[in-house]
Amino acid sequence: MSYPRVCQFKRLALGLSVSAAMLSSAQAQTSDSQTIDELRAQLNQMQQRIEQLERQQSYGASNNDQSMASNQGTSSQSGAGQSGFNQSGSSQSNASKDAYGEGTATGTSANGEEAQLAQQNQQTLQEMQQVEIGGLLELSGSVNDWDSQSKDTSGDLDFGKFVVTVQGETGAIDYSLAYRFYDDYHFLQHGWIGYNPTEEDSFKLGLVQTPFGNMDYGYLGWYGNLGYLAGFNDNQNAGIKWDHSAGPWDTSLAFFKSDSLGDGNEHYGANAVGDGAQGNSEENQVAARLGYTFGHDTDYAIQVNVSAKGGQLYNRNTERSGDNWSAALGVDGSYGNWRTLVQATTYEYNAKNPDEATSGISDNALQIGAFNFNYLIPAQGEIYSASVGYNMDVDWGPVESLYFFNDFSVIDPSNDFTSLNGGFGDQQNPMVNDLGVQMTAGPFFAWFDIVSNKNGLNYFGSPVDDGWNTAFLTNFGVEF
Repeated sequence: MSYPRVCQFKRLALGLSVSAAMLSSAQAQTSDSQTIDELRAQLNQMQQRIEQLERQQSYGASNNDQSMASNQGTSSQSGAGQSGFNQSGSSQSNASKDAYGEGTATGTSANGEEAQLAQQNQQTLQEMQQVEIGGLLELSGSVNDWDSQSKDTSGDLDFGKFVVTVQGETGAIDYSLAYRFYDDYHFLQHGWIGYNPTEEDSFKLGLVQTPFGNMDYGYLGWYGNLGYLAGFNDNQNAGIKWDHSAGPWDTSLAFFKSDSLGDGNEHYGANAVGDGAQGNSEENQVAARLGYTFGHDTDYAIQVNVSAKGGQLYNRNTERSGDNWSAALGVDGSYGNWRTLVQATTYEYNAKNPDEATSGISDNALQIGAFNFNYLIPAQGEIYSASVGYNMDVDWGPVESLYFFNDFSVIDPSNDFTSLNGGFGDQQNPMVNDLGVQMTAGPFFAWFDIVSNKNGLNYFGSPVDDGWNTAFLTNFGVEF
């Protein structure tokens, strides 16, 4: 109960008053009147503080008695009034209460408004704290074995990219975007708004990642593999996606209205180029993926997944529609510090192209583009890829971890194909291998890749021949 404590405050106040009188008498004999006045002022302030504490105590006692009399309604009103007092610390609201804390209608209304305003401010602050703004700055260096200038100068060091990221959540709604800036072009890498009705289900609307093959990337190194370069792994499209996770099962369904935002080649994942010489654009695509993880929630887990994608292949030059489809079987294994990826992909583009003489591109090839560059892939074929990685914690000053990796991939065209001369001709199967290591030191990182290419797709910058051409790449920067 609070009443005995109120009595104690009154006794203390009386004692202070008596002490003040005695002190005044004593000081009158030995000190001047100015010192006595200062002491009296200090004692008066202490008495006022005690009276304020008495009002607070009696107000709390009144609320406790009301709470005991009624368990519903009154307790919430009492809490709101106390919250208003605590948030504002206003003497005006205290003045509207009598000695027992019974406020007038004006005081109750003011406290309610203050409590509501404080709650709104707190909610706004929490929402702001849930928004994460970050980014990345990266510089890139390269030296290769086929260019005489590169060998003479030991390569180049250039601006790589600058990335701005924003992500956050508000209740069941979340969102994420990443915008990339390169030397002479820029694009939205991904951007979506999500809704999570349950812990197992999520919906994403916007430029989202296609559920296909091994996720999230399908490779382990910095450079990527032919599955990525051909537009199947780590590819973003514009539409809506549903993801469902239930224990070891992972299911994804998606509908994409278009392959990317725009018909050009200034985007992250490779897609058919609507404004290119062939003029194909992937529209109204449907994708599905199903995965099962053996050893779910353990350090030794293997996921087996199957996926498929297909839809309309519209040609903007002939204004006719063809179709395309692809399917993949993937295995993703994690064994302690080890990681392995294996994937087999088959695909076919049945395009309604303009005449080969008009476009200058063989019907056995499909023109695709990414990163402000167009190149050719076989219109039909199979892609095989395999990756292995090992993560190791170290204590080398600021360096915290090393990640070793190797990505190998090959394309087997179903028909005659070459990445040169508009696809007219034939060449051996394109191959690419990326061997390297990533070093991490807090927010700082560095990738070192030895990328070798044979019978390439003409995206590499190397000669397209039956020999191996190699480049040493380094990419380093800071995340913030």
